[in-house]
Amino acid sequence: MRSMFVQLFFWFGIAMALSGIVFFLLAFTMRIGPLQEHFEQRFSDERNRIHRDALEFYGRGVASVFERYGTSAAIHFRDGNAPHGMHIYLFTAEGTPISNDAPLPVRKAVRGIALTSGKEVVLEKGKTVVAVRVKSPRGVTYLAAAEDTIPPRPPRKPPPMAIFPPDIWSRFIVSLVVGGMVCYVLAWRLTSPVRKLRAAAQRLGTGDFTSRVSIGARGRGDEIADLVRDFNRMAERIERLVTAQRQLVRDISHELRSPLARLSVALGLARREAPPSTVAALDRIERETERLNRMIGELLTLSLLESGSERFEKADFDLTELVEEVARDADFEAAAGNRSVLFHPDGPLLVTGNREMMRRALENVMRNGVRYTDEGTAVEVTLEREGSLGAEIRVRDHGPGLPQEELTEIFRPFYRYAEARDRQSGGTGIGLAITERAVRLHAGEVWAANARNGGLVVTIRLPLSSEG
Repeated sequence: MRSMFVQLFFWFGIAMALSGIVFFLLAFTMRIGPLQEHFEQRFSDERNRIHRDALEFYGRGVASVFERYGTSAAIHFRDGNAPHGMHIYLFTAEGTPISNDAPLPVRKAVRGIALTSGKEVVLEKGKTVVAVRVKSPRGVTYLAAAEDTIPPRPPRKPPPMAIFPPDIWSRFIVSLVVGGMVCYVLAWRLTSPVRKLRAAAQRLGTGDFTSRVSIGARGRGDEIADLVRDFNRMAERIERLVTAQRQLVRDISHELRSPLARLSVALGLARREAPPSTVAALDRIERETERLNRMIGELLTLSLLESGSERFEKADFDLTELVEEVARDADFEAAAGNRSVLFHPDGPLLVTGNREMMRRALENVMRNGVRYTDEGTAVEVTLEREGSLGAEIRVRDHGPGLPQEELTEIFRPFYRYAEARDRQSGGTGIGLAITERAVRLHAGEVWAANARNGGLVVTIRLPLSSEG
């Protein structure tokens, strides 16, 4: 979980889950005791109700038999029809028994109900005694009492989920959804400035020094907002420094053009009157002047590229034709050093951009390959269609290659891996930087890699035009 959003969402969810578990345990431990008592009371009340209902039913039967056939018949009916484990006794409304076999607990219950107008249940030594008022078919009121000698079955423990309402699962799902939404909103709100800050930092790293992060109209007052403000101040300062540096390079380059032009004129005049002994020195001065003039031109080109693409006119052109022209010119130059440039085309490919700027980019790569390829070898240039929307140019030399950590550094201005060798070959360390900027302005990408059998491969990938 490398994403900060996922981590926050996960830990918010864990916190809510732990809170729910703690709440569940507290509710369970606080309510399980009263719930057990509630279940026992419900069981006792239900059992007593059944006893009273049965007693009323059989009591009316005993009273009816007593009125019709007398005491002996009533006792016989009572003993033969009463439910198993229940002994029924009949009393007059004043509490006088119709038989003398009623035990003491039953007599107590009857005396209690005779003195009141309700029903009474007496529990004594595991026995349940119930006394109720019943009316015979003739309308005479009697007192019926019963003694249940079967001890009541202890009630089962309530199920664990009984402490919760019946719709607990639907409530749980709703709580889970709402909690997830709350966690999502919180995580999104906390990480949104970080995502914006990361995107702005990436744009800044690619050279967009105008990149800033918006805090919002209402603003924030937390540490993340302070970080965003510090980043914006840093980006603004970097933009000012880079802009000043580029302006300085442009100004110096322009200012050096005039002295160099005058130096070239003076050099030409000096050659007319110079003795033969100074010719070698004058040739050296001329070479260094040309090299300096070329470097200034490349600096101006690089500065122009870094200023943006709005200054360049763009149009569709045939990339295959352009690569072939540049390869032919590079092959002509390489022949003087017993080297060559071989081009392998792949049919017409149209791209949109500035043709002259792409020419400069390709020239820099091919000339760089010619400089470093071994004598007697060829620089291989390949152009292929990459899928349906791109074209890929590969320039491979047969030189020593580069260490792996240096492959991305060669596109920095003034970078040299073998400085003495590069100076001897006439390089300035700006050519590949110009290539990288030019390709990037054409919405492409360029990278370098070591070839499998030695040498360096520089790959340029460009998007094709809509008609390509």
